[in-house]
Amino acid sequence: MSTIVQQSWKRCQESNLKAWEKANDQIISSKRIKEIIQENHPLIQESLPLFNKLAPFLLSTEHIALLSDRDGNIIHTVGDPVFANQAQKVQLQIGANWTEDYKGTNAIGTALIAQQPISVQGDQHYFLENRFLSCSAAPIFSPTGELLGVIDISTRKEYTHPFALTIACMIAEALQNRFLYANAERVIALPGSTAVKSSQGKVPLVALDRDERIVGLNELAKQRLGKDALGTRLSPEQERAGRDVQDNRQRFWGAQAATDGASRNAAAAPNQKPMPALKPFPRLAGSCPLFLQAKMLGQKAAQVDFPVLILGESGTGKELFAQMVHETGPRAQEPFIAVNCSAISENLIESELFGYESGAFTGANREGRIGKFEAAKKGTIFLDEIGDMSLRGQAALLRVLQEKVVTPVGSNQSRPIHARIIAATHRNLPEEIRAGRFRADLYYRLKSVSIHLPPLRKRSDIVQLAEHLMQQIAMGQPYVLLPEAKAKLAAYSWPGNVRELQGVLVQAAFLSDGGEIGEEHIQLEGLTEEAEPVHAVPSLRETELVAIKRALDSSGGNVSRAAKLLQIGRNTLYRKMAEYHLTAPINQEEP
Repeated sequence: MSTIVQQSWKRCQESNLKAWEKANDQIISSKRIKEIIQENHPLIQESLPLFNKLAPFLLSTEHIALLSDRDGNIIHTVGDPVFANQAQKVQLQIGANWTEDYKGTNAIGTALIAQQPISVQGDQHYFLENRFLSCSAAPIFSPTGELLGVIDISTRKEYTHPFALTIACMIAEALQNRFLYANAERVIALPGSTAVKSSQGKVPLVALDRDERIVGLNELAKQRLGKDALGTRLSPEQERAGRDVQDNRQRFWGAQAATDGASRNAAAAPNQKPMPALKPFPRLAGSCPLFLQAKMLGQKAAQVDFPVLILGESGTGKELFAQMVHETGPRAQEPFIAVNCSAISENLIESELFGYESGAFTGANREGRIGKFEAAKKGTIFLDEIGDMSLRGQAALLRVLQEKVVTPVGSNQSRPIHARIIAATHRNLPEEIRAGRFRADLYYRLKSVSIHLPPLRKRSDIVQLAEHLMQQIAMGQPYVLLPEAKAKLAAYSWPGNVRELQGVLVQAAFLSDGGEIGEEHIQLEGLTEEAEPVHAVPSLRETELVAIKRALDSSGGNVSRAAKLLQIGRNTLYRKMAEYHLTAPINQEEP
């Protein structure tokens, strides 16, 4: 047996799985499998043409090919119907889960844990009932390195094909390349090396976005550049040495490039159409250079249709800024639909954004309902707190951005969308990506135009802004900020930013007997820097790491018992341990 298979058997023994007993044959409910298939729609869609090409080989050699998601659920099959019927006796079919927890050592479940190609032949299967099988599986990764699922090719052990594992790897690689090309404006093949020559003619591929930042790597490129290369730029030497294998930049940037060219060459070409004048943002006041820079970017963004990502702390006015981008652009007469992504539960995110058909789920409106994207029509949809959206919601949103269509929950019919997207968050998205809480491919899709709103404590125009807000609050009454009140406002750090300033001014106007607002009217009690201990609360990733270490210590290094303490599956714990580079003590026996 290979080392990987031996390690798998050890895990099965630690979990008290009995090889002579029947494996877990529970099939996922039809409702849940439909949900899983919907969640993995891009993966299935991209695999269909590859599976169809493979079908003649599978029929002639009595094999079947299967696609599983990252949790080991089989979501698609194709191949020889005779062997497929035999495979159903051990639930090797759609709706079955083939993780090691359920099926012991097998190609799908073991490949998910090892995250590398694996063949499990005949007696290498842990459960006796599965030992008539010969299975070869290869994991599928996204361009950012996220585990998406597994390609498996199976048959009876007597019919094992010597190239089954190679074919599974080729299909997995082809799928990965499809995702790489789909998510990129430009794809560069790096020059050959010793590693490349030993990899059957494969080449390192690097996917770049509009800003020439790396948004995807195939396995060879990842070996060459390292996973940390995501989000960086190729060096000039690397770019010159590589060759373009895809370049879509002109299709997206042609109009903007022409506009920029017109601005640069206006003196040389007086008859050329001038760039449209930037419209003011009347509701956004301030003279701070940091704020004016952000405002200018917003005015430019209003004239184009690229996605906009607004970054800034809570209370800096991200939604108002998004409204100004909408109201001063060509879509001003169309709807502006705001969605707070942090306020929608994971189970409802798709029905809220994409709508649902009649009877799609319990409690649904009898007539169904259109989603926010369709409600926005040709206007703007503002996705506030996008950094708090669940990974499931992020995957669904990415699909919409790629395909420009939405599919309502409970429907098989896709509908085109025309809304412009503006997103906002107070979170540091690169850190969220590194922690595995935000998809890198979605981040680079959203940040075509990135605008950072400065926190109030870094602005040099706090007093001017306060006087502007007082005019709105006073509604024509002549309130005046006295010098000591201005000094108190300027000296404060404003953890709640503009939102907090507005609240303090409303309170001051209420407390003031006349038109003058003094220092005593500016109530800042309890609103000190210590009120928001940003670094005192550990991140979710830190909390998870501590919990895993404690569970492993409490169980004496026994992974199965640690998983029970954490109330998660053993396969999930192994994946987490690999992610955090944790190892359990070896030779741990069940008491």
